[in-house]
Amino acid sequence: MKKFFSNSVKVLLPLLISAVVLVYTYRDYDFSKLWYDIERLKLGWIFFAVVFSWLSPLFRGLRWNLILSPLGYKVPYRDSILTVFTGYAANIIIPRFGEISRCAILDRHNSVPFSKGLGTLLAERFVDMVLLMLICGITVLWQFPYFMQLFSGNSTVSADVVSEPASSTLNIPVACYWVLGILAVVVLVWLFVKFKPVNWIRKFISDLWAGFMSLKKVDNLPLFLFYSLGIWVCYYLEMYLAFFSLESTASVGAIAGLVCFVAGSVAVLVPTPNGAGPWHWVVISMLVIYGVPVEDAKPLALVLHTAQTVAYLLGGFVSWIALHYVHRKAD
Repeated sequence: MKKFFSNSVKVLLPLLISAVVLVYTYRDYDFSKLWYDIERLKLGWIFFAVVFSWLSPLFRGLRWNLILSPLGYKVPYRDSILTVFTGYAANIIIPRFGEISRCAILDRHNSVPFSKGLGTLLAERFVDMVLLMLICGITVLWQFPYFMQLFSGNSTVSADVVSEPASSTLNIPVACYWVLGILAVVVLVWLFVKFKPVNWIRKFISDLWAGFMSLKKVDNLPLFLFYSLGIWVCYYLEMYLAFFSLESTASVGAIAGLVCFVAGSVAVLVPTPNGAGPWHWVVISMLVIYGVPVEDAKPLALVLHTAQTVAYLLGGFVSWIALHYVHRKAD
């Protein structure tokens, strides 16, 4: 019973968080005009952006193969790529479950021990964390006034601070920040009591170092770095290219696209299905700060995120079937 309750919470809590944030974000949106808003979009650009949603798992699968090879496991590129696609879909269904499913699939079909597969993912995550921190750090310093506006409770950017006009159609009640602040304190206290952070931090640093050292075994480090950059370029393009679907977002520029991408990348760290809810809120907020009318930002975010989610689920489903078909035929 306790296990059932724990598993239920892992599934239902992310859905609840996502639903609450989505309801809040779209509380003033008239869904009766959603189809009209969709017709206003140049859907060709949305499709073009979604293509990069399929390319990022491709790069990730190729990179994973580079880490597995020095360990003595000759996993076909086909299997590593299809397994990554399946993991992307699993992460949407149960947040953070994709990594476990990837290791389990590789163990089953390619005889790579689960623990070693998990170790390779640690190395992957180390590189991704470093790249994300670099991208976030540079972008935040470069566009600091815009990020300040995101958390100021007012989406109007002063002309003395930045040169571009902004809209003031999206305001966040100050009470929300108090509620979030109190919740954050409660969560931190609970984590401190339950997990004894000193030991956890020590283990975390140790694991990071182990993951970093495992990269020394990669035969082709330049190619590994190329694949790593390719993943994040695809993540960026799957958002920025969609901006060309509307005149108001097409004019914001590549830098604004980078800011929205960084804000969205941080938002998806919240354990909700594909970042649903927090992702919508920060992307819409940043677009409004850059002068995009809220009546354009909301439907664009909704359509883009839905298209990406469907693409990941479809890719994962097809990959799961392909893996079972290929290995059943091989057996």
